[in-house]
Amino acid sequence: MPRRPARRGLSELPQSDGAWHVAIHHLRVWVKPEDETPTRPWAVLALDLSSMMIQHTTILPVYPEPSLVAEFLAEAMRRRDTSVNIKPHRPATIQFEDETLATALTPQLEAINVAARHAARPEAVKNMIDGLEEHLRDGPEPKGLLEVRGVKPPQVGGLFAAAADFYRAALWDRLTDRHVFAVEVPELALKHFVIVMGGGGMEYGLAVFEQWDDVERMFEPAFDMFDHIPAKGARALNYNEITMVPFADLDAIEEYGWEVAAEDAYPVPMIFTPKGEVRRPQRKQLQWYEATLRALPIFVRDHLQPDGEGDFAPAEATISVATSSGEMAVRITYPGGVLPDLEELPADAMGWMADEDEIEAPDRRAMEGMLSSLGISLGGSRKRSAVDQAQELMYQAWEERKPARRIALARQALDISHDCADAYVLLAEEEAKTRGDALALYEQGAAAGERALGKKYFKENAGYFWGLIETRPYMRARAGLANLLWDLGRHEEARDHYRELLRLNPGDNQGIRYSLLNLLLDMQHDQEASALIKEYADDAMAEWVYTQALLAFRQQGAGAKANAALRKAVKHNPYVPVYLTGKKKIPTRLPPYIGFGDENEAVHYASSYLKHWRRTPGAVEWLKEMAK
Repeated sequence: MPRRPARRGLSELPQSDGAWHVAIHHLRVWVKPEDETPTRPWAVLALDLSSMMIQHTTILPVYPEPSLVAEFLAEAMRRRDTSVNIKPHRPATIQFEDETLATALTPQLEAINVAARHAARPEAVKNMIDGLEEHLRDGPEPKGLLEVRGVKPPQVGGLFAAAADFYRAALWDRLTDRHVFAVEVPELALKHFVIVMGGGGMEYGLAVFEQWDDVERMFEPAFDMFDHIPAKGARALNYNEITMVPFADLDAIEEYGWEVAAEDAYPVPMIFTPKGEVRRPQRKQLQWYEATLRALPIFVRDHLQPDGEGDFAPAEATISVATSSGEMAVRITYPGGVLPDLEELPADAMGWMADEDEIEAPDRRAMEGMLSSLGISLGGSRKRSAVDQAQELMYQAWEERKPARRIALARQALDISHDCADAYVLLAEEEAKTRGDALALYEQGAAAGERALGKKYFKENAGYFWGLIETRPYMRARAGLANLLWDLGRHEEARDHYRELLRLNPGDNQGIRYSLLNLLLDMQHDQEASALIKEYADDAMAEWVYTQALLAFRQQGAGAKANAALRKAVKHNPYVPVYLTGKKKIPTRLPPYIGFGDENEAVHYASSYLKHWRRTPGAVEWLKEMAK
């Protein structure tokens, strides 16, 4: 049997008179395995400077030791690829960008008659790597702040320090997206309107608007997010995790040691254009950001006082702050302008938009038509009233997929009987243009339901509602009315409606107790909330057990009772703590379904109750400690 030829040593390979360049580059791309920390890989490549062909390349997780580079070079010298006319050979010279590496490998290379040299990266190599990175990122990289004309490291360092202090101040614990400030820095001749983001636990930072019209546009519904972007671009300073930071900024952070408050709190000021482009603010804008980040926490702490009606009293102050550009006066006014009345807002404003590929769930109300028909057949012949006939049309409407047809059927139902509560409910949900319109329709629906059932019916059947099919349209109308009143800030009225719904149907098929519990915490009625939890003591949903733990902590602190309640809650749903403590951000699109004890349930709970945990001093820290 013929023997395989012995592998030639490197010194026996043919030698050219050309040179190779070895580049070791920390790629400006992120590798993010699921449930693992994202990393930036290192690319090692050897380029033949004579042919400008890549002789060999590899990707490594860390910067390579000299021994690993020596192995890489041996593979490069032995490489054969006939498709690109690469044959095994030694170059005359290999140049390295890392002088230490060149020195370390000199003895090994000299042993095979190859010279080692130190040299800067050639432009051709730089262009090659830039092209590779852009391809891997699927687009160009936003430029760094130090690439903005006139911006120097001390200014960006000042901005980062101000952003870190602002993050720690956590103004989002007190503010919502309807708290709009006018912030003017006269020295810079800049005035903008500001909303503090973060109250919902999704995006944190500042949303910045040049004109008041731009603020109002944010409260209008939009099919596409770009519809809300002003012609000059949308300005924002977002707190992001490291993978969302331009690499030029990351390099500068490493070089200059700029302050970052947390792993997910890298400040990233950006301008987003209607065309989908991303730009960086100019020097004056960055100065404005720094001054605003310094002044706004002082204003909120010292000048913003509750007005007793769920908002803050008007306030104005000029605050002097130290910045990297010197002392600056910042004039802040609250409110920054007059927002549209809540009832004038579009009925679907601030609603959740479904994903395009999300499968629409069947309307459970359509099933009631079959139950109603079954009840009639079992109950024998009965003359169908006008309300019955109208309701039959509404069962068809709930089954109908075409919105225009659904609305038409609701209109037909009202032509038959003005006491058809479900018709008003559908029109409130699908035809009302403003919240005020929807409110009027829900009120009409509740009144229609009362007329259809009659006062005697309420007296005789209180406690059994919902189980009786004919009560459901009324219950839906009143629940819709209560929910909208809450949205409009009319908390006392909403609470009274919720309480009456639970009196009529203590079995709570509609889940009214969950809305009432959240509302009571909004109203700071902790004793009433605790009493409600006791009424439904067997409820083990996250909304119940975690809120029970929170209320125990508010009442007695981190004692035995609160600790036991929290341990019980974590046992029922272990996913909640990461969302309440900020280890995971709440997604911008809530899951369409939840399961008992699953992560979707945790997301929904955190989206509704994060504000209550944050507004309870020490609660989040207690949760972090207990959930370890």
